[in-house]
Amino acid sequence: MTSPRRHLIRMIAFIAVIAAVAGALYQPLSTAFMGNVVINSIILAALFIGIGFSFRQTLRLLPEHHWMVAAARNPANVERMTMPSLLGTVAVMLKDNSSSVSAQGLRSVLDGIAVRLDESREISRYMIGLLVFLGLLGTFWGLLTTVQAVGGVVGGIDTSSTDVDAMMSQLKDGLDAPLAGMATAFSSSLFGLGGSLVLGFLDLQLGQASGRFYTDVEDWLSKSVRFTDPAGAGSIELAGGLSEAAADKLHDLARALTAAEEERKDLSESIRELTSRLGQLTESRQHNALLSENLANLEAALTNIAREMHKDRAELNTTISMELRALAKTITRPTKG
Repeated sequence: MTSPRRHLIRMIAFIAVIAAVAGALYQPLSTAFMGNVVINSIILAALFIGIGFSFRQTLRLLPEHHWMVAAARNPANVERMTMPSLLGTVAVMLKDNSSSVSAQGLRSVLDGIAVRLDESREISRYMIGLLVFLGLLGTFWGLLTTVQAVGGVVGGIDTSSTDVDAMMSQLKDGLDAPLAGMATAFSSSLFGLGGSLVLGFLDLQLGQASGRFYTDVEDWLSKSVRFTDPAGAGSIELAGGLSEAAADKLHDLARALTAAEEERKDLSESIRELTSRLGQLTESRQHNALLSENLANLEAALTNIAREMHKDRAELNTTISMELRALAKTITRPTKG
């Protein structure tokens, strides 16, 4: 874990360099400052407030970093440690022994920390814009004064006089006001833009310190927190510190595998039922085939019986006919004596 102290050292070194440069250029800077004491004083006051706020916000990360390091080394001592401000939700989670949290819950915690870190830089960003605005305000104020002074000088020249020396002396005296207005314009721009550059570098270091701190918190929680599936399919411990997207993909894969297993069971049951029905159908077909064969044999037997009966009937009819003819002959034959 990277300590914010290194960024604080860079800020102090930068301020020392700026102070050395300002000391070397003290005479021209003091002359420019006297161009408009009011506006330049407001600009410098805003600059010092912005510098102090940037250092305060960077120093604020030090106890948070120390708490995170101590909690990572020995989570059991979290209850006896002072509650942090930025990591308050994490401290509550660890005090409640909630080492198991959903991926969405961890993302909400991290988003809350990110919002707090971003809010801590809003005043610094505002002070940078304020310095630029004050510099431009002083510039336009000085230009307005210059235009009015030039108009007054031109209008005050006596063109009817033939004394050239008097006219030049009058013009020289009248140019003091436009030059004072130009001094106001350029001096305010100088201090405003210079101050915004100083605060811009300090805000850059504050942003880097905040970003590094957020990354360390995310890595620490990803390694130490167990992610649970919101659907109740179990939990996955990310010992290697997987990212949020990877955790979501693993959860989706686990749910897909569970659904596929359920579908496989249903399909196996359907196949088993279909196999049973096919067996019954095969037995029914075999039974129908045997029945058809028996019916065919019975039909053949009945045909043979009918043929035999027809033959026997024909023979019986022939015999009866012959007997009846014989009987008729016997009856019609005359009797002897």
